[in-house]
Order: sequence, then structure tokens, then C-alpha cells
Amino acid sequence: MTMRLFATALAVVLSAGSALAEECPDFVPDDSGQRRALAKKWFSIGEDATKMNDDVNALKAYQCSLKFVPHGFTAFNIAQVAERVGDLELAISSYNQYLLLVPDAKDSDEISQKIDALKQRLARVKRASRPAAAPQPVEPSPIEPGPMGADQGADVSQRPAEGVSERRSRGFDYRTWAWVSYGGAAAFLVGGLVTNLLARSQMDTCRSRFDPNDPVTTRPSAESACDAGAALAYTSYVLFGVGGAAAALGTFFVLRPTESSEVAMTPLPEGGLSLRWGGRF
Repeated sequence: MTMRLFATALAVVLSAGSALAEECPDFVPDDSGQRRALAKKWFSIGEDATKMNDDVNALKAYQCSLKFVPHGFTAFNIAQVAERVGDLELAISSYNQYLLLVPDAKDSDEISQKIDALKQRLARVKRASRPAAAPQPVEPSPIEPGPMGADQGADVSQRPAEGVSERRSRGFDYRTWAWVSYGGAAAFLVGGLVTNLLARSQMDTCRSRFDPNDPVTTRPSAESACDAGAALAYTSYVLFGVGGAAAALGTFFVLRPTESSEVAMTPLPEGGLSLRWGGRF
């Protein structure tokens, strides 16, 4: 058992290493579906590298993902990793790109303050890296600049690069709930159909049991079947209604508005309006 667990762990590590060693493609496909697939693939590679504390490969992977699809979450992760490794210029430009891609971001004020703080730190680093003027008229020796981002330890407001993934996982998963709603709708509709068929069967039994020539004897049995059929019929109506509501809720989750959604209403030449909805990864 121990050897099996060790082999499984080794296979996971080797597969992750091979993914991180992969080179970003030089070409950008014309097909939007291929671009989205590549963007998701490299975003996942970046997340895996971040979990392994491999910031160099994580930065390369996120930049590769952004090349195929300019997504706000990807720009945010690039900024986070760049800030951690000390590339302050890249962190500033990536935070600015995040604000451009997500103009209605809830943390826009916080990110703007972080950009200002990074600009001040970058200015301090550049001043520290300039050669010092020697007091004597001799050849000045340049001051060796410290490592980029060495003063980052004082900034306790940093968030890890996987903060975006954590924020998304803590948020409402619309896609999952859309499937749950559709599944529930299907179950209720099937239950309503079965119940309705049973109700029809009971009503047929009700009619077959009643004999007009002998109403006193046959009426109780017929009425019992009729009552059962009516109860089943009302139950089927309720199930149909709940199933329709669940289907409508699932459709709402699928067509929910996001920062990348686009809704357009266009008048038709022959009269009326055309409603169009679209979105992207």
C-alpha cells in the first residue's frame, strides 16, 4: 500500500513537472474556441506552478494565458506573482490591465491604492540603484543596487496569486447551480408526467367501476378511484409547475450578466425587436 501511494505521488509530481516544462506556443489561433482552450490550459498550469511555489514558471504560464485571451483574472494573477518576485514595473502594468479588463471590479479602489504604493516603491528602488557621487575627485564607484523588491516584506497587504481562484471558488458557482436546476427540472417534469399518467389510469378505473344500472353498489368504489385520480392529477400539476420554475432558474444562471457579457436589442426591418446575448471566457 505504501509503495502504491508513493508511486501515485511520484506520477503526479512528474506530470506537473512536464506541464511546467512546456513552452508557450508562438502562434495565436484565429478560432476563438481554440484560443479559449489554450488560455484555460495555461491558466491551470500557472495555478499548479503557484501551488508548487514556482513563481518563475507561474509568471510565464499566466502571461501565455493572457496572450490568447485578455482576461482580468489572469492579469490580476500576473500582477500578484510579479509583485512577489520583485518585477514592480510588470506588477504595475498588470494591475492597470486588470482594472481595464474589469472596470466594475469591487476592489478597484484597493487596486488603485496598491498601484500608487508600487510606483512609490519603484521610485525608491531606482533612486537606490543610482551611483553615489564620490566626495573626492576620484573615479566614483557605483553603489550595488539591492535586489528588486527587497522592501516588499514591509507590505503586509499582499495577497497570494491564487487569491483570484480562491475568490471565485468562494463565490456563487453559477454553472454548477445551472446544472443542478436543470437536473431538478428534469426530475420534477418526469415525476409530473408519471403522476399524470397514473391519474388518468385512476380516472379510467373510476369510470369503469360505476354502473348506472346499479349506482348504490358501484358508487363507493368508483368515487374512491375518482378521488385518488384527482389527488394524483393535482400532484402532477404541482410537479409540472416546480419543474418549469427550476428550468427557468437554470436558464437565468446560464444567461447571468457578467463583466464580459453583452446584451443588445436590435429593431427588425419587418417590425419587432431582436434580443441578442453573448459572453466570453
